[in-house]
Amino acid sequence: MIPYPTDHDDPGAATAPGRARAAVDPVLRACLHTLPDAVRVVCAYQLGWGDRTGAPTGRGTGAGRAIGPALVLAAVRAVGGREEAALPAAAAVELVHQSTLLHAGVTGRAPGARRRPPTRAVFGTTGAGAAGDAMAALAVRLVAGRPGAVTLLCDRLIELCGARAARHAAGPAAALPGPGALFGLACALGGIHAGAPPRVTAALDTFGRAMGAATAPTPTPLTRLTPTAPPTPATRLTPVAPSALSTPSAPPTPPAPSAPAAGTRPPARARHTATAGPGSPLEQLVRVLPGPGGVAELVALYRLITRTEP
Repeated sequence: MIPYPTDHDDPGAATAPGRARAAVDPVLRACLHTLPDAVRVVCAYQLGWGDRTGAPTGRGTGAGRAIGPALVLAAVRAVGGREEAALPAAAAVELVHQSTLLHAGVTGRAPGARRRPPTRAVFGTTGAGAAGDAMAALAVRLVAGRPGAVTLLCDRLIELCGARAARHAAGPAAALPGPGALFGLACALGGIHAGAPPRVTAALDTFGRAMGAATAPTPTPLTRLTPTAPPTPATRLTPVAPSALSTPSAPPTPPAPSAPAAGTRPPARARHTATAGPGSPLEQLVRVLPGPGGVAELVALYRLITRTEP
């Protein structure tokens, strides 16, 4: 039996990103201090730690919910490893995420809006691009002690670059790449830093990618405009008999509820259940983990992020 948490909004899962943020922030700050001043200021601005001059903002971090680092640490615990050993990997995933956002902002397609001007608007295309490259390099440096992690991280960076290039070639109407590659990287790096065998790492990667696919917005299909019929010519009104006016008409029948159109998104609070069959990523992960309880935290995070059943 799959060890689902009893509460969909598991309190432990809800606080996991915040705990991961507190754990990886010291690692990220130490990394930034190794950068040249001009690049460090841009990176600190992107993370919400400094203003455009480099002065501390005093507002903590503006880098988001740290879902990637939370997945790394949850994967480590699922395999039975030590969380401290995976903190560099968790910070590396956050750096890859911020690098992706910076490069998406360079092309003018960064998702979401910020309360302050985006990094590209403050430092220009060149400054934001240089900071994105520096963050990607720092991520590789953080996992340099594990060759398998370096290979995986570099392969995933290349995949993300390819997705951005493909979208740029397709034009502004194309959908942004989903977070599946990043979530899969996070889960797999957690397995690698916990000393998991390749089959476990592969199952974690697949599970993370499935989580990213569940969070990707469903594109709305474009429909062809049907030309309207020409107006009907006016007809003469026929007099109505007085007896017909005295007969009450039947109340109108309410229309039957129609099924939602294909491709439309469910209401904001709706939850859906996806089949967890023998071939699902969750079932594959349960089979390879050392204990059935190890997947519970990952499932809770899955529910928290996607609002769906894995």
